[in-house]
Amino acid sequence: MQEFFEEHPSLLMEARLGIPISHRPNFVEPRNFKPDFAFSPILGPQSDRMIELMELKGPDEITLSREQHRGFSAKVHAAVDQVRDYDDYLRYPTNLQVVEEAFGYVPAKSKLAVLIGRAPTSDGDREIFERRQSQLNVKVITYDEILQTQANQIKRVHILPFSLPTRIG
Repeated sequence: MQEFFEEHPSLLMEARLGIPISHRPNFVEPRNFKPDFAFSPILGPQSDRMIELMELKGPDEITLSREQHRGFSAKVHAAVDQVRDYDDYLRYPTNLQVVEEAFGYVPAKSKLAVLIGRAPTSDGDREIFERRQSQLNVKVITYDEILQTQANQIKRVHILPFSLPTRIG
């Protein structure tokens, strides 16, 4: 999926409203760790110097556990921990130079996201997903959400505000 999104960055750009930067920064500490994507604001750094970090996992990953006390799966929790670690690494003094080289600034704040799995299909699963999402400071995004963003964009582009003439001339 990483390679696909690198070849088609507009898919993520539209969905996350930022410029996707792949595998940067490459941290000094811990050595060679790097987020899958960082998103810089389209209009450049603002006064809040925000950055979004996103960890990618596969579309076939299970997002909800089937245990008695249902919640996000172990794969979701591991990805959440991973992107939180990357956020911490942004602020390590040993990483400040590579962070500034990657983004043109050192972010003061971060939004964190994980792209994983498919959207729940049943009402009960959607309710559990939304409840668990509200308890996290990391946005869990499904591939269905990315596809829906594209479908909405295509609908907007193909709806004409007027009728075309049937005959020219």
